[in-house]
Amino acid sequence: MSLEKLQDLEKRIREVVSLLQRVELEKEALEEELKRSQAEKSTLKVTVERLESERKEVRARVDELLEEVSRVEATLQEQR
Repeated sequence: MSLEKLQDLEKRIREVVSLLQRVELEKEALEEELKRSQAEKSTLKVTVERLESERKEVRARVDELLEEVSRVEATLQEQR
């Protein structure tokens, strides 16, 4: 091979190595982002479950109060 071809090959090899390094850095960054997203997902899941539980408790209490109001209204209607 001529010196020019060797230099061209060397240049292309350096470009490939540089590209591989950038890709590796991007991969690491994406893996870290994935870890953060998974942790956030877990946190949000726990929060949603807690809020759903609270919502059910509040709904049950509201239903009880509505039943109480209905009973009071019925009693008042009977007294009239």
